[in-house]
Amino acid sequence: MLVKEKEQKKDQQRNFDTVWHELETRHAWIIKEELYNNPRPAMSKLAFNWLDYDNRYAVAFREDNHLEEVIENTKDDWDAILHLRHWVFNNMINGTNASVGSLDPLALLGAARAGGSSFCTHFATVFVAAATSLGFVARKLGIDREHTENESSNMHGVVDIWVDSLRKWVSLDPNYDHHYELDGIPLNTEEIGKQWQKNKGKDIKVFMGPLKREVDRARGGGAGAAAGAGEACLHFWHHIETNNNMFRRDGHGNREPTILLVDEARKKQQWYQGRPPNTFLHSRYTKGTFLITEDPDDAYPDLNSAYFEMLPPHKMPYYCRVQFYTPCSPNFSHYEVSVDGVSPVRIDGGEYPWRLHPGKCSFKVNSVSLAGHKGPLYEMSLNITEDSNKTGTWPGQFPRGHKY
Repeated sequence: MLVKEKEQKKDQQRNFDTVWHELETRHAWIIKEELYNNPRPAMSKLAFNWLDYDNRYAVAFREDNHLEEVIENTKDDWDAILHLRHWVFNNMINGTNASVGSLDPLALLGAARAGGSSFCTHFATVFVAAATSLGFVARKLGIDREHTENESSNMHGVVDIWVDSLRKWVSLDPNYDHHYELDGIPLNTEEIGKQWQKNKGKDIKVFMGPLKREVDRARGGGAGAAAGAGEACLHFWHHIETNNNMFRRDGHGNREPTILLVDEARKKQQWYQGRPPNTFLHSRYTKGTFLITEDPDDAYPDLNSAYFEMLPPHKMPYYCRVQFYTPCSPNFSHYEVSVDGVSPVRIDGGEYPWRLHPGKCSFKVNSVSLAGHKGPLYEMSLNITEDSNKTGTWPGQFPRGHKY
């Protein structure tokens, strides 16, 4: 076969060719896929513990702090998250000497309102508590700069949050009310670290507050550092907590395993804590609580997906069975399905019968959480025409030209 013919055949390949071929044979149709927005979700082999939306402590935290009012008039989930981060920033007091030793978000917020100070991990704890109590999926991280055994560690506490409208994880720093973007796309912690490895973070932009005010830098990175470069350095190392129930009521730090994602650069080094001459290997190495992985999907799984596949048609003429897959969706409630642009309907099962017809056919689906948050949109559009050169083989079908 000529190269040109191979390329043409590849261009004409359909995602569900076997299913479409069966329907074309049955009903004398020609089916063309015009839109296919159905990315296969990344799945983690590692377990996470997420907070239940109806957890009694979460409900009390949400109601006592009027958190629903904080995000009431926001445009979308990303805007709501920025306003929530700003709320945490305004309700906590930054200081190196913490007034409360506990990591209980209720105690931390109470101490702050009484004038007590907190540091980075406390800001992160309160933000994760606030976000998860509102039904968002957030998690705590510890980050650090690239350094040797003979250099100082610069550890810092931040958060990652899943943003459905962006279809990705995004890193936030509630301590300084900021985040980082590249070409208009908010970055997660791993992406920021990769930018440091690539070009010292020179292309990263820093945005503060709910109105996304661009600044040269939020934290600083040393004299003469380019805008964003210092902060990118601070994301070379990061580990991700697997237990993100901030209301577990033990009052102490997370003793459970954390995920350490390594790449070629990080595999050649080890993470040290402390300051010279008293540096030491990160305590999680010696305790055996690092879950070390080279697979980014383990650390950054896609959440709230509604990935779908077309199953072989059954006996009903004109119908195609759509099956949904949602590998990880904390506080999942149901799916919403919209066909041919009509208002979405609630689907509680994992399968939907899609009725096809000549002309334009469209299908959209997303997950919905118990908090009412809608997951990323998955969709497909077809253009179906009747094949005048063929005769349908399926009994009981409508005659050619019938208005379906």
